[in-house]
Amino acid sequence: MMPHSIASSVFRPADRVQVGLVFTSLALLALAGAVPLLSQSATHGTARPAHPATAQAMGSYRIAGVVVNAVTGEPVRRANVAVLDEADSHTVASVESDSEGKFELANLPAAKYQLTAAKRGFRTAFYDEHEEFNSAIVTGPDQDTGHLTFRLMPGAVLRGVVSADGGDPVEGARVMLFEQPSHHRQGARITQADTALTDDTGAYEFSNLAAGEYLLAVVAEPWYALQGETVQTRATPATENSAALDVAYPVTYFDSTTDEASATPIALAGGSREEANINLHPAPALHLAVAAPRKADGSVARPELRQTVFGTQISALSAGFVNALQTGTTDFTGMAPGHYELVQGDPPRITELDAASSQQVDPDAGSPAPTVAGILRMATGQPLPDEVNLTLDLLEGTNSQNELATVSHHGRFTFDAVPPGTWSVTAASLTKILPVVSMGAGGAVHSGGLLTVRDRPLSVLVTLSQGDARVEGFALKGRKGFAGAMIVLAPRDSGAWQALIRRDQSDSDGSFALRDVAPGQYNVIAIEDGWDLDWSRPEVMARYLQRGIAVSINSQSGNLLRLAQPVTVQPR
Repeated sequence: MMPHSIASSVFRPADRVQVGLVFTSLALLALAGAVPLLSQSATHGTARPAHPATAQAMGSYRIAGVVVNAVTGEPVRRANVAVLDEADSHTVASVESDSEGKFELANLPAAKYQLTAAKRGFRTAFYDEHEEFNSAIVTGPDQDTGHLTFRLMPGAVLRGVVSADGGDPVEGARVMLFEQPSHHRQGARITQADTALTDDTGAYEFSNLAAGEYLLAVVAEPWYALQGETVQTRATPATENSAALDVAYPVTYFDSTTDEASATPIALAGGSREEANINLHPAPALHLAVAAPRKADGSVARPELRQTVFGTQISALSAGFVNALQTGTTDFTGMAPGHYELVQGDPPRITELDAASSQQVDPDAGSPAPTVAGILRMATGQPLPDEVNLTLDLLEGTNSQNELATVSHHGRFTFDAVPPGTWSVTAASLTKILPVVSMGAGGAVHSGGLLTVRDRPLSVLVTLSQGDARVEGFALKGRKGFAGAMIVLAPRDSGAWQALIRRDQSDSDGSFALRDVAPGQYNVIAIEDGWDLDWSRPEVMARYLQRGIAVSINSQSGNLLRLAQPVTVQPR
């Protein structure tokens, strides 16, 4: 979902146009992570103004249509439908759909509105939603806003029971739900969607899920387990009874496997109800002896053991100092068998460890993980925010943890122990994204935000842009504005593609607005049904760029640039 501004004009087709400079005082939509609560007291078929100022500015336009089940096509009765103000997201008017799913919001001023719908058992949504984008509804002369079809997707439910050997329920198990990317885009990753704890019957439930493909992972501890120094010290040999209690549950995936690569995906359709039971098997707990040498300053290089599931870190354990001070090694105890990432030594090394038995880890194992430190600066020399959040996303490499984060203070930052690979750098202040314009390292400078880490410490200079420009225009098919097209602002410099590309979705009148744009040379394209395209790859988008509109933005362009000609909508 992106904010938009109202515009109207008469257009003539053209492949390349100059950009007209226009300043605007239109307010931006205040984006929120959830749809505001809709009015529960609206009368059937009657719009209720929800703001005093709105009642004084009633107009003669309407937004009307029918709410239908996106899976079955059946009408959805008593759905809450609301229009939200562009400026501050307050509810302008709301209504309940009737017994045939029909709704009408009348007496609206000419404006641009976000349209939402909600009903229990369905996923609350914006109109014509695609990923984080949607089409706003524009009321005014010659705008047909009275025949909308709002497709509301029923939520799916996934439930199950986590049990131990013998069928006993496992209470308090952490069940993690991961969603597979819906499109096979470059860099697309499995993401954690939710977490639940099992109750005293071992049951868990995830409700109101989007249609898609999911994976499950369970982390738990046997209630009877006594681990670590409680069970055994170096001076005390293990007894049969203590060994029986020194156990742990490995991370277990559906369908009851401990091998992440063998996890069974669960496909959920809209409105489906699926069951996924998982059985846990205790295994003897492991003990790792790891080198903990002293650093040059006399402190101990304390090792850290991390566990990740589908690239998301779920735990991190630092070993104690007692043994390290005396012997130069320290122990991790009570570990479940499984896959770990061990950071050890000075300078640090990262070892991908498939732990199946207790062992002493070779201090020379793994790959060097150097420090990446650097300085931030703004491209135009203006002051930086006091704090900037920086993220490294792994594009190519073998590290199981896909993302690293840090915060810069007064323009300086450090990432400790970065595994070798190609990483994408992103930056953001507390209020907005700050596009990465270029990266400098070792005297070489390249555009965009890609960073290659090898086996030694790296010092970099990261140049950011305020990204204050906004590009507005219209997408046309034939002579009419086209709603729902994917709009892409593609940098002509392929090296800056990942950092500078911007997207939006065209509204009901074909208008669009691309925000947070950095200075540069771009092409704007509009694609019908383009949401399944791998827009992150220049080679995929190349065939569309030839019919795009050229846009040039520099530091003198101002905050708003409106295209003087429409963008022709291209077929998928």
